[in-house]
Amino acid sequence: MFIWSPVRNHMNTTPRYCSMTEAQELEVSGEESDDETANSSSATSRRLRHQKLALSKTKLKKLAREEQDRQQKLLVVQAFHRFYESQYGDRWSKIFRALQEKPRAACLVNKFADMAVFEETMKGVANLRRLSFVSVPLYECDDRFPHPERDDRNVYTYYMLDAASVLATEALRLAPDDNVLDLCAAPGGKSVAILQHLNLPVGSLTANEVSNDRRRRLWKVITDYLPEDLRQHVSVTGRDGTQWSQPNSFDKVLVDAPCSSERHLLQNHEELSKWSEHRTVHCSKRQLALLNAALKNVCIGGLVVYSTCSISNVENDKVIEKALRKKKIDFEVVNDSWLLGEKTEYGWIVLPDTSDGWGPLYFCVLRRLA
Repeated sequence: MFIWSPVRNHMNTTPRYCSMTEAQELEVSGEESDDETANSSSATSRRLRHQKLALSKTKLKKLAREEQDRQQKLLVVQAFHRFYESQYGDRWSKIFRALQEKPRAACLVNKFADMAVFEETMKGVANLRRLSFVSVPLYECDDRFPHPERDDRNVYTYYMLDAASVLATEALRLAPDDNVLDLCAAPGGKSVAILQHLNLPVGSLTANEVSNDRRRRLWKVITDYLPEDLRQHVSVTGRDGTQWSQPNSFDKVLVDAPCSSERHLLQNHEELSKWSEHRTVHCSKRQLALLNAALKNVCIGGLVVYSTCSISNVENDKVIEKALRKKKIDFEVVNDSWLLGEKTEYGWIVLPDTSDGWGPLYFCVLRRLA
């Protein structure tokens, strides 16, 4: 039997007769197509729901990690405050606020440069004032200092640094003919300050830095602040300071030891999040090793100045206390006072809350006896 059914093909658009069998097949085929569409739509919906759920789980995990990190950083900050409150008591809040302020910078005049260039540069500086607590020309002003200029010999006229840092070099009591070792010299500011006291080539400086990158920066500072004909009298070395072995070779040794540098930490939240009490204890162990090496290599009767920019007593007086207790080399603490800062049990410290924003800087002067 044939029935009328509007069957068309892509070549012929004219209706034709089809058999009952063909009609049934067409009807069944249409039903299957509808079912497949419904099933496909349902599967797509389920897949989208799964994707949304997966995205939600990923986002929740991310939020959980962020909250965990935030809580961990909060615990670190709380531990940081507890540690320094135990040392400074009620004064800690004032010190903390002072440490959060932007560090100050003074300009140390370079005696190896043309002073006429320095004076020309300073003409536009408001209220230039020489600081009286050091012997070398060191200035502050009411505004920011301009970038230093080079003179005709390609030497910079001044170096920018915290004024308290210069005190550590003053404590060496340098003579023009001293043979000096700066054991941890990078970035180079204290080496530049030491050079202001020396009469090259009669005096000499060995500036040491174990880190390759920091040593390259140190060498650049030396070449920027010394004329070419005098650079041969400064030796830049890359030894591990704790292993230095030239006994009785130097008149003066500066150990500006790597430390916790809390003021830097408070300017960098990521660095602060890495702080721990263990970190300051770990620093103190290397600091003691550096100090012992310095005492070994200074001449009998010579001076060692141990300094840090840490406010942790663990890295300051406690290091001196351990050195005194173990006494691998016979030495004594040299007591002195300065116009900036305050006395500690063994040394001297400049804290920014009472020193017009300068510091922090701790130092202790030691004399080798035998």
